[in-house]
Amino acid sequence: MLELQDIPARNARILATLRDSREPLPSPNAVALELMRLVERRDVGVFEVCRVAKGDPVLVGKAVRLANSALYAGLRPTAALEDAVMRIGVAALARLAVGLSLVHSHGARLGGLELEPYWRRSLARALLLQQLARRRHALPVSEAFSLGLLAEIGQLGMLAALGAQALGDAQTGEDLPGWQRRRWGFDQSEASAALLQAWNFPQRLWLALLPLAQAQQAQAELTAMVGVSRGLAAALEGHRRLEDLPDLWMAALHLGLDEAVLLGLLDQVREDFAELAGVLDLPVSQQHAQEEFQRLRRSLSEASPEDSAQAACVLLAGALPCGRADLVEALRAEGFNVLLEPDLEAGFERARSSLPEAVVLDADQLPIEAVELCRQLREHDSARLYLLLLGDSLDAEGLLEALRGGANDVLPGAAPAPMVAAKLRPGVRVVRMIRALERERAQAHGRQRELAALNARLREAAYSDELTGLPNRRALDEFLARAWEDALARGTPLSCVLLDLDHFKRINDTHGHEIGDRVLRAVARTLQRHSRSDDLLARWGGEELVLACPGVQPDMAAVLAERMRAAVQGMQEGLPEVTLSAGVAQAAAGDADAVAGMLRAADRALLRAKREGRNRIIVADAQGAS
Repeated sequence: MLELQDIPARNARILATLRDSREPLPSPNAVALELMRLVERRDVGVFEVCRVAKGDPVLVGKAVRLANSALYAGLRPTAALEDAVMRIGVAALARLAVGLSLVHSHGARLGGLELEPYWRRSLARALLLQQLARRRHALPVSEAFSLGLLAEIGQLGMLAALGAQALGDAQTGEDLPGWQRRRWGFDQSEASAALLQAWNFPQRLWLALLPLAQAQQAQAELTAMVGVSRGLAAALEGHRRLEDLPDLWMAALHLGLDEAVLLGLLDQVREDFAELAGVLDLPVSQQHAQEEFQRLRRSLSEASPEDSAQAACVLLAGALPCGRADLVEALRAEGFNVLLEPDLEAGFERARSSLPEAVVLDADQLPIEAVELCRQLREHDSARLYLLLLGDSLDAEGLLEALRGGANDVLPGAAPAPMVAAKLRPGVRVVRMIRALERERAQAHGRQRELAALNARLREAAYSDELTGLPNRRALDEFLARAWEDALARGTPLSCVLLDLDHFKRINDTHGHEIGDRVLRAVARTLQRHSRSDDLLARWGGEELVLACPGVQPDMAAVLAERMRAAVQGMQEGLPEVTLSAGVAQAAAGDADAVAGMLRAADRALLRAKREGRNRIIVADAQGAS
């Protein structure tokens, strides 16, 4: 464990070692570093940050894509950097810029390490930490994403400075961080913290990468979150042994994450992974990613620490129980895994972190009142702990207070070992039954989530067009029915645009249906990018599409349609040139069949656009005439 006061000097020594590099150290580009310096000022504003950020067009593009990504799900799409910065946050953007500028900065390999798998693990870690931060309200999601992305950047620093030997000696069988500390006096996590400090990251972020001897609760929680995200990301591509997963479960349970929650987080990351990989320009096989997430999901379920095949754990804390060899022998003969912690205060902390089924405490050497200690342990572990006090110092009143505080029983210090074991045996059995019930309940919730996800996928398939991925006619009909009800209730307009590709049959006849399908998909993507978040773009049939525009007058819908027409005409995707024609119409409030009438009027306007030469927009008049 590291002492806080020693860390600045230690970081300076680590940086001095790393800067004596064989290759250039990982370093953010000039724009990212300037942003980090800029956000140290309290008066810095959005437009000043945007001015600096625009010095790196790649960063601008990625920042806008991130602002429209799953990190900010549910918010309206934006194309402006200023909107993206306001959404992400000024300081958070600077730290994201550091991470984004480092991806691919060393090419394909560094010191024998393939960097694409490294950055895939980093992305998984970033998404997991972001999900944990969102659940625990411990950190803004952008900050968590940046911290997760760079939590192992020290590995690249050590590879640059020390070469392939920084990856450890596989023949020793020693874990990598332990080998690194023994070889150089620091490991890659400590190197990561030193680099983040050098790049002006806030202290609370880089401290979360280190095991501090004494940390405030919020800082310790953030460190635990980083540890869980690291462990899960490492297990995704086999960089953590599956037999180590029970330890990962213990860390997760310490954060209050049971099986249902942890697997739910994993499922969410699986959904977001491909999109964010695209933002970072990481080549990801969707099938490979899905297989890895499913493998880890199965492994976590099999490695749950509540597995009845594992021996029950009893913690003896304090000089009296730890000094009784007969007691240790009797408990081991019962099949218990016995943990010894002679220091009572350390035993108290170990009870909270190791989650044993039973704790035997030395009642004669309690550092605080017995009732308070029992209460704290009971609050932490509830019914999942059998608590036995062993000693002779408690009088009748103290005994009563200890039982009220949460102790299950109190025995004299010289109680025979078989008697102590006999007291623990049924208590541990009850604890394990409770844990088994909790696991069964978590698995039931998991099955319910899987059924809900399956139903959602089936519904999506029923309401989606297989070729373009757009909503189909069934989805459009339901959307228009709801939109018209809302328009009547609010007194707002409802318009639609019926779009049709010009001479599409000619494309199919000349280039084949496969090219025609590619053209349709490309047009669908282009139209989606230029539609509003409140609108619905659906495939009507064949090469016809419909844009439903709630709250929009026909003239404004025509402006949207013209923007789409120009975008399609300007497509450059290596496909045959294509144009579109469109008809615009509005639903009439007095029409008993207003939605169908609107679509008929839009169709007549579309036919007029075709007659007048195509590649144009025609708006139906108020009576729907063309």
